[in-house]
Amino acid sequence: MSEIKRKASEARALLADHVFQGVIGEIRDDAVGVFLNATCDMNVIAAAHERVRAVQTILDALQARIDAEAVELKQDRDRAND
Repeated sequence: MSEIKRKASEARALLADHVFQGVIGEIRDDAVGVFLNATCDMNVIAAAHERVRAVQTILDALQARIDAEAVELKQDRDRAND
């Protein structure tokens, strides 16, 4: 198994993990609560926004591993057709 495939497999496993999804959901839900609370000051809102951005950065990194595998598979297919 190539390194790219191994990393993609690990990323898929993490994204499918119910504990991981629960933590991500809690962070997002907490942020939504802050965004919807009219009494929160800008510092609290900014902190919640940073947490949401951090979560998205992690999700993007995991998706990048899956995308890299798709590119590798396409390149392998293209080479086989030459």
